[in-house]
Amino acid sequence: MLALGVAGSVGESNAASLAQAALGLIVSVLFTLGAAPISYAIIGETSAIRLRPLTTGFGRGIYYIVEIPCIFLASHMLNPTGGNLGGKCGYVWGGTGAICLVTAYFFLPEFKGRSYREINILFKRKVPARQWAKYELSIEDDE
Repeated sequence: MLALGVAGSVGESNAASLAQAALGLIVSVLFTLGAAPISYAIIGETSAIRLRPLTTGFGRGIYYIVEIPCIFLASHMLNPTGGNLGGKCGYVWGGTGAICLVTAYFFLPEFKGRSYREINILFKRKVPARQWAKYELSIEDDE
Protein backbone atom coordinates (compact mmCIF):
# COMPACT_ATOMS: atom_id res chain seq x y z
CA MET A 1 0.00 0.00 0.00
CA LEU A 2 2.87 2.34 0.74
CA ALA A 3 4.31 1.66 -2.73
CA LEU A 4 0.89 2.43 -4.21
CA GLY A 5 0.88 5.74 -2.36
CA VAL A 6 4.37 6.55 -3.64
CA ALA A 7 3.31 5.69 -7.20
CA GLY A 8 0.34 8.02 -6.79
CA SER A 9 2.60 10.82 -5.51
CA VAL A 10 5.21 10.91 -8.29
CA GLY A 11 3.01 12.80 -10.72
CA GLU A 12 0.79 12.20 -13.70
CA SER A 13 2.45 9.88 -16.20
CA ASN A 14 1.70 6.69 -18.05
CA ALA A 15 4.31 4.78 -16.02
CA ALA A 16 2.85 6.01 -12.70
CA SER A 17 -0.65 5.01 -13.80
CA LEU A 18 0.53 1.55 -14.84
CA ALA A 19 2.43 1.15 -11.56
CA GLN A 20 -0.69 2.11 -9.58
CA ALA A 21 -2.82 -0.35 -11.54
CA ALA A 22 -0.27 -3.16 -11.11
CA LEU A 23 0.20 -2.48 -7.40
CA GLY A 24 -3.58 -2.33 -6.90
CA LEU A 25 -3.93 -5.76 -8.53
CA ILE A 26 -1.04 -7.19 -6.51
CA VAL A 27 -2.56 -5.92 -3.24
CA SER A 28 -5.93 -7.36 -4.25
CA VAL A 29 -4.51 -10.78 -5.08
CA LEU A 30 -2.36 -10.94 -1.94
CA PHE A 31 -5.34 -9.96 0.21
CA THR A 32 -7.56 -12.55 -1.46
CA LEU A 33 -4.98 -15.31 -1.04
CA GLY A 34 -3.76 -14.42 2.45
CA ALA A 35 -5.46 -12.04 4.84
CA ALA A 36 -9.06 -12.62 3.74
CA PRO A 37 -9.19 -16.42 4.21
CA ILE A 38 -7.02 -16.45 7.33
CA SER A 39 -9.43 -14.05 9.01
CA TYR A 40 -12.07 -16.80 9.11
CA ALA A 41 -9.64 -19.18 10.83
CA ILE A 42 -8.71 -16.48 13.34
CA ILE A 43 -12.37 -15.68 14.04
CA GLY A 44 -13.08 -19.36 14.63
CA GLU A 45 -10.24 -19.86 17.13
CA THR A 46 -9.73 -16.64 19.07
CA SER A 47 -12.31 -17.00 21.77
CA ALA A 48 -13.15 -19.37 24.57
CA ILE A 49 -15.39 -22.25 23.47
CA ARG A 50 -18.39 -21.06 25.49
CA LEU A 51 -18.14 -17.53 24.10
CA ARG A 52 -17.38 -18.42 20.48
CA PRO A 53 -20.87 -17.79 18.99
CA LEU A 54 -21.23 -14.51 20.87
CA THR A 55 -17.71 -13.37 20.00
CA THR A 56 -18.12 -14.24 16.33
CA GLY A 57 -21.50 -12.49 16.10
CA PHE A 58 -20.26 -9.41 17.94
CA GLY A 59 -17.12 -9.23 15.79
CA ARG A 60 -19.12 -9.53 12.56
CA GLY A 61 -21.50 -6.80 13.76
CA ILE A 62 -18.64 -4.44 14.56
CA TYR A 63 -17.04 -5.24 11.19
CA TYR A 64 -20.20 -4.20 9.33
CA ILE A 65 -20.59 -1.05 11.44
CA VAL A 66 -17.00 -0.02 10.64
CA GLU A 67 -17.24 -1.08 6.98
CA ILE A 68 -20.05 1.37 6.11
CA PRO A 69 -17.98 4.52 6.86
CA CYS A 70 -14.94 2.93 5.18
CA ILE A 71 -16.87 2.41 1.95
CA PHE A 72 -18.11 6.01 2.08
CA LEU A 73 -14.61 7.35 2.82
CA ALA A 74 -12.96 5.25 0.10
CA SER A 75 -15.36 6.50 -2.57
CA HIS A 76 -14.97 10.09 -1.32
CA MET A 77 -11.15 9.84 -1.31
CA LEU A 78 -11.07 8.53 -4.90
CA ASN A 79 -13.74 10.87 -6.32
CA PRO A 80 -12.22 13.73 -8.39
CA THR A 81 -14.79 16.15 -6.93
CA GLY A 82 -14.13 14.87 -3.41
CA GLY A 83 -10.73 14.09 -1.94
CA ASN A 84 -9.19 13.34 -5.35
CA LEU A 85 -6.42 11.30 -3.74
CA GLY A 86 -6.19 8.60 -6.39
CA GLY A 87 -3.20 6.35 -5.68
CA LYS A 88 -2.35 8.39 -2.58
CA CYS A 89 -5.12 6.41 -0.86
CA GLY A 90 -2.37 3.82 -0.43
CA TYR A 91 -0.98 5.98 2.38
CA VAL A 92 -4.34 5.99 4.19
CA TRP A 93 -4.97 2.25 3.84
CA GLY A 94 -1.30 1.42 4.42
CA GLY A 95 -1.39 3.39 7.68
CA THR A 96 -4.57 1.62 8.69
CA GLY A 97 -2.95 -1.72 7.85
CA ALA A 98 0.12 -0.83 9.91
CA ILE A 99 -2.08 -0.02 12.92
CA CYS A 100 -3.89 -3.35 12.48
CA LEU A 101 -0.57 -5.21 12.18
CA VAL A 102 0.78 -3.69 15.41
CA THR A 103 -2.51 -4.38 17.20
CA ALA A 104 -2.52 -8.01 16.01
CA TYR A 105 1.10 -8.45 17.11
CA PHE A 106 0.34 -7.36 20.66
CA PHE A 107 -3.19 -8.74 21.13
CA LEU A 108 -3.52 -11.85 18.92
CA PRO A 109 -2.28 -14.93 20.81
CA GLU A 110 -0.40 -17.84 19.25
CA PHE A 111 -2.72 -20.86 19.00
CA LYS A 112 -0.29 -23.26 17.32
CA GLY A 113 -0.19 -26.58 19.16
CA ARG A 114 -2.88 -25.62 21.67
CA SER A 115 -6.02 -27.67 22.26
CA TYR A 116 -9.39 -26.05 22.91
CA ARG A 117 -9.01 -26.99 26.58
CA GLU A 118 -5.65 -25.22 26.81
CA ILE A 119 -7.03 -22.16 25.02
CA ASN A 120 -9.87 -21.97 27.54
CA ILE A 121 -7.43 -22.24 30.45
CA LEU A 122 -5.16 -19.52 29.03
CA PHE A 123 -8.11 -17.19 28.50
CA LYS A 124 -9.41 -17.85 32.00
CA ARG A 125 -5.97 -17.15 33.50
CA LYS A 126 -5.77 -13.94 31.44
CA VAL A 127 -2.34 -14.78 30.08
CA PRO A 128 -1.10 -11.88 27.87
CA ALA A 129 -1.15 -12.68 24.15
CA ARG A 130 2.63 -12.36 23.70
CA GLN A 131 3.22 -15.02 26.41
CA TRP A 132 0.94 -17.76 25.03
CA ALA A 133 3.67 -19.47 23.00
CA LYS A 134 5.98 -19.77 26.04
CA TYR A 135 3.36 -20.47 28.70
CA GLU A 136 3.62 -24.00 30.11
CA LEU A 137 0.52 -25.94 31.06
CA SER A 138 0.60 -29.32 32.72
CA ILE A 139 -1.83 -32.12 31.98
CA GLU A 140 -3.35 -31.76 35.46
CA ASP A 141 -4.27 -28.09 34.94
CA ASP A 142 -7.96 -27.37 34.93
CA GLU A 143 -10.12 -24.37 34.26
